[in-house]
Amino acid sequence: MIPSRCEQELSLPCYFFDINRNLRPASFFDLAQEIAVHGSAQVGAPDWTLKTRDLVWVLVRMHVHYDSLPKLYQKVRLQTWHSGVYGPLYLRDYMMLDEDGNALVRSTSSWALMEISTRTIARCDRIFDLLPPEPQCLERAIDANAPKVMWPRDLQSELTVNHPVTYSDTDYNGHANNARYPVWALDALPLEYVTSHVLKDFYINYNRELHPGETATLAVARRAPGSWLVEGSRDGSQNFICRMDFEG
Repeated sequence: MIPSRCEQELSLPCYFFDINRNLRPASFFDLAQEIAVHGSAQVGAPDWTLKTRDLVWVLVRMHVHYDSLPKLYQKVRLQTWHSGVYGPLYLRDYMMLDEDGNALVRSTSSWALMEISTRTIARCDRIFDLLPPEPQCLERAIDANAPKVMWPRDLQSELTVNHPVTYSDTDYNGHANNARYPVWALDALPLEYVTSHVLKDFYINYNRELHPGETATLAVARRAPGSWLVEGSRDGSQNFICRMDFEG
């Protein structure tokens, strides 16, 4: 019988923390990626099994809500579970809890199956024999699925930054790893802003791969007080877009 969720006890390493001794918000994406690998294996659909069918998981959308950023050396419990199928997407939720069971970080993500040989999206039913559409757990970390992020038509970027895709950005799938984009986005904001404000929500959409040697142009704009957009594009096509909502 498959457990209702995949769970890990973690003592967070010091290199995941920022100048304020809080967990760097982007570090959660690394942790989520790692436990997602274990979670997909737990339900019978890991990358190495999908590869035999010319398939791989690709992250399409993610929403992370930071209830309270963990502190330096804090011990936490990280959970993930398959939350069913929504249209062409598989849903996966996450929760990071403190030692008393209080939520520190909550997240929901939407995944697609990509055909490796053609780099096109495949139908969910290609793996229903491995991972049925029914959710592993009925609880949702965040009630609504991760939304589509849009750049308002009349919003002008305040600055642009070029970011070449380097060796350190690339993963074993041969493209920029999904956990690197939040790092690029936060680094593109003014340093004095991100170190003096608390990030509460991070929304990101992944639309097109970036490969080693390519350069993404990052456009940065403030969409509202406390809310920023960063869009990464290449050759006029959007690769990713994220929205970051801060308080304080």
